[in-house]
Formats: sequence, structure tokens, C-alpha cells
Amino acid sequence: MNTAVTPQALSTSARARAQKLTVTLDSTLTSYWYYPALNSKPLGSIVFIHGYRGNHHGLEAIAGAISNFDVYIPDLPGFGASEPFSEQHTIDRYARWVRDFLESLKLNAKPHLLGHSFGSIVVSAYAAQYQGISSLMLENPVAAPALTGPKAATTKLAKAFFWLAGALPDALGTGLLKSWPMVRGMSIIMTKTRQRDLRGWVHQQHDENFNDFANRRVALEAYQASISNCVGDFAAKFTAPTLMMVGELDDITTVAQQRVLFENLPVKQKRFKQHGAVGHLTHYEVPAAIANDIEQWASEVGESRK
Repeated sequence: MNTAVTPQALSTSARARAQKLTVTLDSTLTSYWYYPALNSKPLGSIVFIHGYRGNHHGLEAIAGAISNFDVYIPDLPGFGASEPFSEQHTIDRYARWVRDFLESLKLNAKPHLLGHSFGSIVVSAYAAQYQGISSLMLENPVAAPALTGPKAATTKLAKAFFWLAGALPDALGTGLLKSWPMVRGMSIIMTKTRQRDLRGWVHQQHDENFNDFANRRVALEAYQASISNCVGDFAAKFTAPTLMMVGELDDITTVAQQRVLFENLPVKQKRFKQHGAVGHLTHYEVPAAIANDIEQWASEVGESRK
């Protein structure tokens, strides 16, 4: 794998081979994208679940660097091109949607399942209840409750912001949620690279995709779910081999908290990968390195099961 290829180029490469598909799950239309393996004989399949307020584009650069596995990336219900749930957007509801989505793919073998950030909570809730995956991959996992992270004060401020967005009339509240200062401020805080071109691209990605939610209800309900749950709530029930990939400068959960979670995982086959000089945006800043972690891990899990 050529880790020298830029994240921008990897994202472009992934989009060039992406195939958009749809499936209706429990009366809700889910849009997803299929990225066929570059290798003519793929070793298996991986399903990516993106983070809060994002869409499938956020994880495309990783897909662009994966050669030996087919990749599927859906838009979470209520985000991107997927319809919202008619009921509340809770972690348990998203976990059941993951179950239905994986079953709908009708793959020949159990896929590997990856979740980034908010997606790490969703896939953890799934993995604690269901058995349909070869392995679980947690990228920048939200290991502990939000108010115990390194930016607890910022989290409290964010809670006040979302409360105000919900209290205002719908148009004003939605406008506040989508305000450019909020989106750009978040992007500036979380982006750690000093490369000007890469910082500009990350900011552009957030500008284009961070407001891609169906309505205010979706944004507020999913936010409440994101701060009311964490991976640690579900980890004791994991049975699948588990890979954790973290950034040492993560503003959401500290490496120390992620390490504690990892050490207490009940599974025998597990791995912890730490990346330096990057925080919560490993999917944008070091996608080739993350893809390398993923391919090595998934290949080894596959070999161990033969």
C-alpha cells in the first residue's frame, strides 16, 4: 500500500469507483455506496458506519486506500441521502438498523464492521446484541461518557448550544445548527495537521457534509444519543475479535480512556493501534495508515478462522 498518496487523492479515487445503491429497511430508505476491491479476488467485505452529522463521504478516503476487500458505506438514517426513522433516533434503533442492513447485503461470508466516532457507539451496540460479523473495528471510539473527555468544558458548551437550537423556532434552530461559525469552529479545533492543503481540504469536507442531515429533529435526537451512550456501555458483551484505532490527540476521548476500555475487552483476539500527531479525524488526516491497519487486521482474522 502506498501511504504517500494524499487523502484528497484517495477520496477522489474512491468516488470514481463507487456504486450507489438503495435498500428499504423497515419502511426507511437507506442509501449506500459499494466500493469494489481493487484486487480481482477480494478477501472479504467491510462495512463502514460514519460519525454524527457526517455521511458516507467522510470515510471514502479510507475506502480509496483499501485494495483487498469490498467496502460498503451507508448513510446513517436521517443523514446524507438516507431517510430518517419515523421514531426516535436512538442508539438501539441504529443498532437494529445495522442488523437489518447487514442482512440485506446477503454476503457469502460475515463482513467486518467498522464504526468511526458516533458510529463506534452504534456498531458497539450492534456487536453487544448480534453475531453477524467477522470482526469489530473501532476508529476513534467514544470510549467513555462525553463529559469525562479531555474537552469536558467544550462538551458542556455544546450541550447548551444544542439546547438553544432545540428551544428556538424551527427555522432559527435549524439555522443555528447549520451556522458556518459553528461548523468551521469545530473543524479548526479537531484538525491537527499542519499541512495547509490538507487543513483546507478537511475544512472543505466539513463545510460540504457536516450539515447533511434531514431536519432538526434528526440532528437533536442523534446528538442526544451520542452524549448519552459510549462504547464502554456495550463492551462487556463483545464476542467478535476487536481492533481499536486511535489518534493520540483525540479531543473526544483520551488515549488513556481508550486504553482502559481496550484492556477490559472480554475478547481474546484484539489489537490497539495508536497514531501520532492526529486526533479525532484519522479518517481525513491519515486514511492510508488506517486502511493499512484495517487490511492487516481483517486478513489476519480471516486466516485465523480457516
